[in-house]
Amino acid sequence: MDFNLPQELTAYLGELDRFIEAEIEPLELQDDNIRFFDHRREWARTEFDNGGLPRPEREELMRDARRRADKAGHLPFALPREFGGKDGSILWMTVIREHRATFPFGCLGPRRNEMDALTWDDVDYRKQSPVRPGH
Repeated sequence: MDFNLPQELTAYLGELDRFIEAEIEPLELQDDNIRFFDHRREWARTEFDNGGLPRPEREELMRDARRRADKAGHLPFALPREFGGKDGSILWMTVIREHRATFPFGCLGPRRNEMDALTWDDVDYRKQSPVRPGH
């Protein structure tokens, strides 16, 4: 069995890294936005006096990151090509997550909690019950 990664996958990792470096990292660093992605700074991203909901400015930042990822074609990665995706497989998603886990904390750094802008749904939880489905 060949355990080497497909050349198309390694090329996509490079494309994704370049996108993150050009679009997401500057977004994280402007206005001290990085405070929303440091797991040690829970108070910066959570309104504990409002039922533990995420702060509106953090949610807007995540929407902006998702819009940028969508515009670049990365957000619908796992969708079929006929629906604007890249036919991303579970293998590819696993390799991407493992690859990104080697990077510092940030919007697309290690996958330890909800900081994944490429896979989160764009949901405004303020319009719903504070209890999130699946949590």
